[in-house]
Amino acid sequence: MAMAQKKMETPEIETGETTAQDDLEPQAVRKKAGLSVEEMATIMAMSEFGYTAWENGHRRPGGPAYQLLRLLDEDPKTVAKALAP
Repeated sequence: MAMAQKKMETPEIETGETTAQDDLEPQAVRKKAGLSVEEMATIMAMSEFGYTAWENGHRRPGGPAYQLLRLLDEDPKTVAKALAP
């Protein structure tokens, strides 16, 4: 008899005024920073395919990637300059 699998829920992580389930949109953050998809993918340390999946809503940033996205949203010029290759 097969065992039923329980679906795990992702808890929200408190980070001050925002949570990891916040509504930051990667495309809006990228455009605010004046970056191309290629540049943003490089800063996020991921492939263009993976980053584009975020912009298209197929993935959601979480953990350190979400925090980097949040920082880029708050101060895009400083963060992009610090992380640019």
